Amino acid sequence: MKANLLLSAGAASAAIPTVHMPLNLKYGADKKVSTQVKLPYSDNTIEVCYDLGSSDFWMFRPNAIQNWGKNCLSCQGLCNVTVPDAGVYDPSKSTSATKVGPWDELYAYGGGLSKGYRANGVVNDTFTFTNDAGYSTVVPDVQVALAFYLQQRILDPKGECNPVPKYDYSIMGMSPYYRSSNSSIENTAGPAFRHNLLEQGLVENTVQSLWFEKAPPKIEDTWTGSGLQGGIDLSKFTGPLVKVPTVPATDIAYGAVGYYTYQPNLTFVQDGANTVIPVDRSDTVISNQCVIDSGATSDGFAPIDQDLFLNVTGLRVNPKRPYPGQLLSWPAPCDTIPTDGEKAFLQYSFAALDPSAAPIEINMPLRSYARQQDPVDAEIGWCTMNIYLGSCMLGSPFSTRAFFAADDARLELALAKGGVAEQGSGVDHAHVVDRIP
Repeated sequence: MKANLLLSAGAASAAIPTVHMPLNLKYGADKKVSTQVKLPYSDNTIEVCYDLGSSDFWMFRPNAIQNWGKNCLSCQGLCNVTVPDAGVYDPSKSTSATKVGPWDELYAYGGGLSKGYRANGVVNDTFTFTNDAGYSTVVPDVQVALAFYLQQRILDPKGECNPVPKYDYSIMGMSPYYRSSNSSIENTAGPAFRHNLLEQGLVENTVQSLWFEKAPPKIEDTWTGSGLQGGIDLSKFTGPLVKVPTVPATDIAYGAVGYYTYQPNLTFVQDGANTVIPVDRSDTVISNQCVIDSGATSDGFAPIDQDLFLNVTGLRVNPKRPYPGQLLSWPAPCDTIPTDGEKAFLQYSFAALDPSAAPIEINMPLRSYARQQDPVDAEIGWCTMNIYLGSCMLGSPFSTRAFFAADDARLELALAKGGVAEQGSGVDHAHVVDRIP
């Protein structure tokens, strides 16, 4: 395993203390950008969602319960299962854990607050974070909330409680830490991993970057990459790193947690032919904002000309999933999607913060969206695409092709063309800077 301990990382780049978080994007219906946390008392690991769209870090404690069966808000259903041991962290087994302290917090996620995780404890411990490329980072004194209950808004009309719905075993929020009297901003509840690093002095500023390496050979293979806390690795993208506007909290319809920019212009490119897909920007509050969210499984756009989008891309709405707000489909097996990313791709064009500068264009090959296979598509030989037409969301697929950088203190965001670093290349500390150039 490739070691990336904090002390060795600091020595390699003494002027810029950073923390390297090894990342994966695995194949599967519930997969998002993630890291693996190795438990301090065993060789077991838990997949942790690395979430730009939230701010807090929690894990399940022993004997935690998942509940479902009703789809109303805060309604307890009839279905209960115990979270399996594979998704549980037990601080009582760790020699490096502090005493568990009191903590009462509800963490809500998803459209319509579809998942609510209740925590009732907090603890500090030393954790090791790894990915499939073999990188390993040890972070001491990490504060984590302990969740004991999850309620999902999933209707079970027959009361059969089968199948058991999927859910995250752990989420590590990577959005900005907020402490504000502005009522339009939701203050961070905590524990917040990034703020934890800052308080410990393991990083010196609230800067971060995220990138993935070159695409793996097969659609179902795992993408590997890195999240760098405290710095920006300038060797992990091609072309310019362009600052883009941030959407003010007053212009965000659904709260201010996370990173928002303005919805990009869209063009579909196939065999060199460009088709512009118009974006309706008449409602600036809802249609113009776009969240960059590594904790989302899909990318999305709205409002656009849906018929035009489907016609030019060749994507379809599955008749068994007959809503444009659901995942779209490639109407053929996945291996028929062009393998050459330059032959068929969506081009996202983001306006630069500097009005005199050229926009930053991120090219998304259609194959980048094939990250799962829904049974309703498999039945008719179609390929599920993690893209929908409902709201603007730049999720996990976007992360595979876009280099992301943020400076929370300066309220700056920047994007570049990613997906170009060699697989398993980690961080090049000789090219790390502490601010967006």
